[in-house]
Amino acid sequence: DLVLTQSWQALLDGLGFSYDGDRPLKIENGLGLIEDRINSLRVAAEIITEENIRKDTLEKERATVRIAAETAARQRGLGIAETDQIGRDAAEELPDSGPKNPQEYHRVLVLQDDHSVDGILSIIRQLSRIRWEHSAPVRIGCRMGRPEKSAPREKPTVHSLFPIALEGGNQRLLGNALLKSDLRVQMGVRFCIKCERKSPMLSCHHRIVDEFGESKAGVNCGGRTELRISSGKENSRRRGELQTIRLDHLLEDALLRIGVNRLPKQVKCAKKLLSKDQTPEPIEKGILRAMRGLPVFRDGTIRFDMSDVPITHFTPKEIDVEWQKLKHLGYTHDCFGNELSNNDQMLEIFPQDFIVARNAGDYFVKAAKFIDDLLVKFYGGEPYYLVENHDDLVGHLICALAPHTSGGVLSRIIGWSDSSGGYAHPLFHAAKRRNCDGDEDAIMLLMDGLLNFSRKILPANRGGQMDAPLVLTTRLNPTEVDKEALNVDSGWHYERWFYEATLDQPHPKELADRMDFVERRLGSVAAVRGLGFTHATTNLAEGPALSAYKTLDTMIDKMNGQLSLGHRLRAVNVRTVASSVIRSHFLPDLRGNLVAFTRQKVRCLKCTHSYRRMPLAGSCIQPKKATGSGMSSFGVKKSEGGLCDGNLALTVTEGAVRKYIKVTKHVMATYGVDNYTRQNVEWLAGSVESLFNNDKAKQMSLADFL
Repeated sequence: DLVLTQSWQALLDGLGFSYDGDRPLKIENGLGLIEDRINSLRVAAEIITEENIRKDTLEKERATVRIAAETAARQRGLGIAETDQIGRDAAEELPDSGPKNPQEYHRVLVLQDDHSVDGILSIIRQLSRIRWEHSAPVRIGCRMGRPEKSAPREKPTVHSLFPIALEGGNQRLLGNALLKSDLRVQMGVRFCIKCERKSPMLSCHHRIVDEFGESKAGVNCGGRTELRISSGKENSRRRGELQTIRLDHLLEDALLRIGVNRLPKQVKCAKKLLSKDQTPEPIEKGILRAMRGLPVFRDGTIRFDMSDVPITHFTPKEIDVEWQKLKHLGYTHDCFGNELSNNDQMLEIFPQDFIVARNAGDYFVKAAKFIDDLLVKFYGGEPYYLVENHDDLVGHLICALAPHTSGGVLSRIIGWSDSSGGYAHPLFHAAKRRNCDGDEDAIMLLMDGLLNFSRKILPANRGGQMDAPLVLTTRLNPTEVDKEALNVDSGWHYERWFYEATLDQPHPKELADRMDFVERRLGSVAAVRGLGFTHATTNLAEGPALSAYKTLDTMIDKMNGQLSLGHRLRAVNVRTVASSVIRSHFLPDLRGNLVAFTRQKVRCLKCTHSYRRMPLAGSCIQPKKATGSGMSSFGVKKSEGGLCDGNLALTVTEGAVRKYIKVTKHVMATYGVDNYTRQNVEWLAGSVESLFNNDKAKQMSLADFL
């Protein structure tokens, strides 16, 4: 049963009724029209089915004749083109008599086609005195391009851009490298302009020696160093040289300078520097990051990635910020011109304001505290942020950056969202060279970029300059962004002529001159302010917090979810979807992993040395290095005569190759695929089995001989 509280008058009229007070009155025989339509459709289906059977029979007969004619032509030695033509001519000799009643057949085709388009709407138009049209004449399908994301940039986890080579072990821990007082690693050659000693750091790290030849912890030269490049390294991609430094002295002095009593347990460093000059960042920065549990990106900044979500309007309640604070940030009036006075008023977002995912709040609080520590303990200045919770970050500036560009865009935090995405103006996303289709970009605190980013630490390899804020756009110019963002509809409503025009399905360009979108506003403030909307919301994060792709655990669960949804959709052929997923995703992954397994290197678990081929000894054959005696304190190391003898491990495992075979077979057995895809899967699965199992040696039981 349906209970309608409003707009029921139009529904009654569409069913052939009127009303007298609270009583419905029947004015048209709707039941009779519906029964006539059902009977007509049944007759049409019978006629069309009969004609289809006749056509199929004729095609089979023609195929038999065509094959016989082509066979005879091949036996006479004719060419391919002549053979095909003879086959077609022979098939055409069987006449097509056509439908029994051509006029009736054409009528039922038109009836079936009209019903597939209009459905019951044609009956409603006969019953009602009101004009009726489809509420949604065209429906657009879509599929997920990528799952949403809102997480720190932390793979691989590195706290300090300071190289420790292999001395830190598999986890690159600074504490492990400290077990050896000396560190020999490739870094840039720099000389202090004050004491003229070699130091790879920007400030001379050597301790000052007094008149008695003694040095004191924490008392360093601190002179500025200058880069000196040897003649043989001028055109090299990386211009550093192997150097030996006293790591124990360097760390002890660094801890004293920043007032830290003990080195954190987990301080992960880089194995080597990839920049051209190979100048390390001050190790104090890495220690302070590790104390806050913050990873560093390769450009020295702390990043947080979020999916791009365009937005033009919001309410203070939606972004969890009080209206008084927003008024202080410049939101003095709502989008209708009324003075801001409560949390439910609709506001138009400024072009360079940003609504951050809530789970990034605590992360940026830690980042802000790290920057304050850096300003006070390392630079000797005053703290800047002084934040205690994420609400204190509202109003602070950030830098947003797309990974394939080298230019950041200045922005400001104005609130928080419970979704896994960053909300900003469409023009803002376009300024990052994005087209607002769910791409993933990063944001960083502006002070972090100003203090810690440097071109000198960017990798010197191809693409090393990408995903780095080499420039900063401080003011958004709508005329300089991608044209896709200029196509954003900015009207408040659609007039009747628009709906009338859609019935003819014209090209959008034919109606462009009559529509209100951003491109037509260029050259005035209206390009960035005064945009309209047609449907309001009560919560911009309403809906599932996470997509099913992220909440489902296994790939089988994800495939079952996708294909079970396909079963419910009439427009989806589940068998085709299953075949497409296997061909486009599972099979390429399986082939790639299979090739990677056969070409992989082996790695020593002890010294991390890698081999292109497995040593005949079955273990690591690298010579041991003598340390802690003689000239080793100056970086000169000799072989002890023994071998490392560490265990060797594969870099690509069997599980990585097999991971999609089970789910692929499950999909084929449950939903079915075409023969080509099935044979391709069986062939690859057989190749995997042949690689990992001995075909000649097979364990059998007594039951196999019964």
